Formats: sequence, C-alpha cells, structure tokens
Amino acid sequence: MTVVRQLKVKNSLLTAGACFVCFACSSNSNPTGSGSAGGTGSGGAPGTGGMSAGPGGSPNGGSGGSPSAAGAGAGGVAAGSGGFLSSGGSGGNNASSGGSAGVNGGAPGVAGSAGAAGSTATPVVPVELPSSGLFRFVAGDLVLEVDPKTGGRVSKYSLAGADMMMTAATDATTWGSVFWTSPRLKTWSPEWPPPAAIDNGPYSGTISGTHLMLTGAADSALGVSIAKDYSADSASGWVTINYTINSSKAQKAAPWEVSRVPRGGIAFFPLGSSVTAGPLTITQSGGMVWFDDGPKTASSSDGSKLVADGKDGWEAYALGGNLFLKRFTDQPASAQVPSPEGEICLYPGATWVEFEVQGPYTAIAAAGKLDWKVQWRLVKIPSTVTVSVGSASLIAFAQQQVALP
Repeated sequence: MTVVRQLKVKNSLLTAGACFVCFACSSNSNPTGSGSAGGTGSGGAPGTGGMSAGPGGSPNGGSGGSPSAAGAGAGGVAAGSGGFLSSGGSGGNNASSGGSAGVNGGAPGVAGSAGAAGSTATPVVPVELPSSGLFRFVAGDLVLEVDPKTGGRVSKYSLAGADMMMTAATDATTWGSVFWTSPRLKTWSPEWPPPAAIDNGPYSGTISGTHLMLTGAADSALGVSIAKDYSADSASGWVTINYTINSSKAQKAAPWEVSRVPRGGIAFFPLGSSVTAGPLTITQSGGMVWFDDGPKTASSSDGSKLVADGKDGWEAYALGGNLFLKRFTDQPASAQVPSPEGEICLYPGATWVEFEVQGPYTAIAAAGKLDWKVQWRLVKIPSTVTVSVGSASLIAFAQQQVALP
C-alpha cells in the first residue's frame, strides 16, 4: 500500500498424472448416468382360431418394451473441453422381459442401456517444499502455493505459467491473497498497516491428509487469531479455503478476503441492491457490474474503493485469457459491514487490483469463533467467448463454471 493509503482510509496441487480439465478442452455434452431398464413387452394373448389375435394381442403378438433413455449422471458435466467431472450414474438395469406368446409371440423388450459412470472427487495432496518452506498444490498446469512464513497467504495461483497473484517481487508488503477481519476503521489499532499476527506474521503449518492446516498467532489488541484450511480437488477444479476467526473477547466482526491480482483485467459480478463506484469507472449491464482495468489508469489518492452488495455469491476477474472465479455464500445487505465496507470491494493499487469479498458481520462470543468458506476456480476462457465489458458469452461462461459442483 502507498504511504498516502497508510495514513488515510484504506480501503505440488501434486498428484502424479492428476490434472484439472478446463472448459476450453471440453465438448459440453452431458455424460450418461444410470440407464433405466426397458419396459416389459406387452404379450399377445393366445389367439383363438389360429391367426386371429387374442384379446389385447395383435396377430403378431405383443410389442416389445422400448429401451429407456440413459439417465444423466448425478450432477455430471461432460468430460472434456472444460467441464469438470462429477459423480457418475450407475449402470442400466437388466433387459425387460419379453411379451408372452400369442399366435406369433411378442418380441422381448429391449434392455435399457447402461449409464456411463462419471468420475468421483479426486482430492489433491499438498507437499512442502523444503528449499523455500512453501506448501504447494499442483494439478497439471495449475499451481497453488501458500507461504506459511508470511501470514499463511496464497503466494501463487497460476495456470499454464500465468499467475493471478501479485508476488512479493513486485511489492514487498501488499502482495498475494490475505485474510483479515472487517471493519478496519475504529477496530484495528493502528488502522494501517494490518495487524502483523494475522497479515504477515508466521503461521504454523501442517499437512493433514489432503488438507493444509495453518494457524496464526493471536493479536492481543484485536483479540483474534486466524486459522486457515486449504484443500483442492482435481476432478471438480475447485480450491476450497475454510477460514476461522478465533476471538478471545466478545466482539462483532466479518471475515474479509483480499486477493491482489495483476492490473489490466476485467472484473465483474452480479449486482445486488447497491454499488458505490468510488474511484473506479464502472459499467452496469446484463445485471452485472463491470470494471475494465485495461487502461490501468484508475487510482485512489484517499484510499477509497468500489463497494457493492453482490448477488448469487460469486465474482470474477478475466485476464490474459484466464478467468479467476470466487464462489461464496451471498449475504443480504442487512448482514454486511456498514459503509465504507461491503460484500464485494475493488481497490486499484500501483501494480495490482484488490479483488475482495467479505462475509457476514457477526457477533462473536468471548472464546468463540466464526467459520467462513470461499472457493476459487481458475480456468482458460474458450476462444468462442468474447472477453469484453457486457459480453453475454463471458457472463454465460462464468455462470456455467460457478454452477459446477
């Protein structure tokens, strides 16, 4: 952050052979799931007098049961060009029984086709890098790294070498993705910089199965300590971060995730009840709020930022042909931290944009805690999608990705 902002209002995924399947390599067809059995063939009753049909039967006997269509897999989206596999459907049942014989007996019913099974979840096991002390999740060409020595923050989130996180090399203080408590004003002491214990102090880290568990020290003035639980799934494509605010005193606070992304992209999100643009020039269309940072000219001399009530629980940032999505539980405006904070915030820095989301403003009891979850997804944008402000195809692509389980 700049000095002005300091003094004024501030606003390896490592599995052998595992890889995320991005939208750009998929066919968008649905996989089959459990196929129902074919219906029983209605039999022709014995004919009276040779070629005559029996009651209910045609001279050629009962008609065979029709095969049922294959059922869709439970939540399965097509494998392949960017859809992520979910749990699959079970196989089809046995063939239906044939029609009873008339003079010329009914043909047997045709068996329902077996549904093709989708894949199950594939959690990724994180690894510790002894040379740097970082923890890493890797799946194919997607990499997530966490730095326990510096606030347990995300230091890298890249796809095919394109990083969506500003690194420490570009800014010694405001880099990566951090977690704070909100509001800052009249709560933090001092109000800037952030309390070291939660922002950039060392966290203890351990790998527990497929989860990376991090715990920070307590900040006595703020009365909180933070725990972070990172996990990822290579089949679904989602990174899940569970945050916990542990409070030593009774207070009211909201969870607050701040991710510094490189400048030059397009941020957009569904609009709820209100938006205050602050220092940004925005567009409202298609039910979305759009901020195009292509010119990289937006600035904030007084620390002000865009503050909004979102809708549907997601926000997105498109840059360099990739889309960074955040998914969270939508909060009504009445449950959010009062202005100058809000559910969704954007702040323009010198070389980065703060891509923020906040959870419910909640009363926490002494020795109590507040849990909150955010999920991330980073995918390649298909060439058929237009990346521009107001693009209907970009909205549709983002919504399709957000809806994947």
